[in-house]
Amino acid sequence: MPKILSGNGEPRIYSMLNDFAFQWIFGRRGHEKITISLLNAVLQLEKDCQIETLHYLNPFNLRRFIDDKLTIVDVKAQDKRGRWFNIEAQACEHSAYMQRTALYAAKLYAEQAHSGDKYGMLTSATSISIMNFNLFPQSARVHEIFEFCNHDSSIILQDVMALHYIDLTKFQELKPRKEMTKFEKWLHVMKFSSRYGKMGEEIPEILKDEENIAMAIAEHKLINANERMRRLMEDREKAAIDLSLLRHAERQKGIEIGKNEGIEIGKTEGIKIGKAEGKAEGKAETAVRMFRLGIATDLIIQATGFSETELQEIISRQTL
Repeated sequence: MPKILSGNGEPRIYSMLNDFAFQWIFGRRGHEKITISLLNAVLQLEKDCQIETLHYLNPFNLRRFIDDKLTIVDVKAQDKRGRWFNIEAQACEHSAYMQRTALYAAKLYAEQAHSGDKYGMLTSATSISIMNFNLFPQSARVHEIFEFCNHDSSIILQDVMALHYIDLTKFQELKPRKEMTKFEKWLHVMKFSSRYGKMGEEIPEILKDEENIAMAIAEHKLINANERMRRLMEDREKAAIDLSLLRHAERQKGIEIGKNEGIEIGKTEGIKIGKAEGKAEGKAETAVRMFRLGIATDLIIQATGFSETELQEIISRQTL
């Protein structure tokens, strides 16, 4: 199988946000310390509340992973205090992402209850989403947190459910790395993971001091250097693209049905032209979004049907 190359002809480096890469680094037994470090950094827990140990509720299983190409890939874990956590990386935009994450957090909370159990035994359920798209255009914050509270936010229901959304597209390095918090270091590594995945790329001294971040980078390098792992990452990326395009097509179809309700088919040639132009415009927007996510051009061509020349023209128009 030919290697996927980046724009400069070198083998493509897949991001930590790739489904396979994320599950391999953060969801495998033996990698609990890496996951604990990420959780403590994201949640910014006080020392006496920090996570010290945890166990995976859905540990990484290679065979199951290969067989379930279109399932949601996340990392579920529980710490010794009984708190439940769900961590997911999402590279492609999803129209109902908020609803889905809210449902998963609710399920994580509800799954603790069994017939006859006391409700007081339920512990908190926290869902963490690390995204490479702008879910909240009205906010400039990298990290948005949602909890149960009253109308004026003066009372928060503790130890129930919380939703964390981390938008890597909004993360900017505004201070020297030596002044970064551990949370900011994790954001830096994830946003620029395609850089750190190269075998010859040196880890900056400031990150070498962070043992668990250095371990995550080392694992990321290993899977990007392994041809079998690269094929798995490519397969997961293609599956994610196909699913994203399918959802986009379904939304467009629904819009067209709504617009054309009551319009007699074939009434005017202009309707047909408008539909064709709308479809082409939507496909071009999809291609540009994929390009901005760092997806290889040959995969974009395969997914959209554009020729290489057409794709370059579309990207050039959008970036002028």
